[in-house]
Amino acid sequence: MSAHPMSPDPTPGRLFAGSHDTAVLRFPLPPALPIPIGIAAPAGVTLATWAFSGLEEGAAGGPVGLLALEGMPGGDLTLATHFRDIPIRPEPASGALSEAERLLLARALLSAGPSGLSALAGLFALIEPALAALALAPADDAPALIPEGPGYTLTGTAIPHALLIRTAAGWSCARVATGRLRFAGGARVALALEPLWGAAPEGVQGAVALHAHGFVPLHVRAA
Repeated sequence: MSAHPMSPDPTPGRLFAGSHDTAVLRFPLPPALPIPIGIAAPAGVTLATWAFSGLEEGAAGGPVGLLALEGMPGGDLTLATHFRDIPIRPEPASGALSEAERLLLARALLSAGPSGLSALAGLFALIEPALAALALAPADDAPALIPEGPGYTLTGTAIPHALLIRTAAGWSCARVATGRLRFAGGARVALALEPLWGAAPEGVQGAVALHAHGFVPLHVRAA
């Protein structure tokens, strides 16, 4: 039995299928803006991360929730929130996520920590334009990624758990296996990477450092 009261009628949702048994479920948000905390049912479907879109005044379509799912619901889905359980009836979506939705979902997936890497891989095609925009627009004071031999060096002292890398051949994602701090000539971290998926990370054009609770678009410099 659910620990929260449940609405009697399912909320209509739209399901955008990814690859590797992932999906994005868009549904209209109730006025209380309940915070998602997990998938109560069905078994085998988990919540990787979530985002709210359309909260600004006058937004077309009103506020919606975006759920990044691992596992495909075969029927109704029950979302557990801090307020009450919400039953949602997914239907296949037509069209694509909006530009604003792609950006919000991309930011949520990049900030989901190590457990979000598999969902990021599966939903990559749905959000790639937003990822490209983020990777190619680092802040002026952002750290720099420097290719050095088979590995990379990252300026500063922060050690990410993974890197998302864009090359001429496509995208790749690699887990940071080890990070070794050194301070000669300025603080830097020597990174040893463990490839997870994608193209060989050669000829880097852009990169994003993924941290446990956030991400940082990086400058790319020659060695």
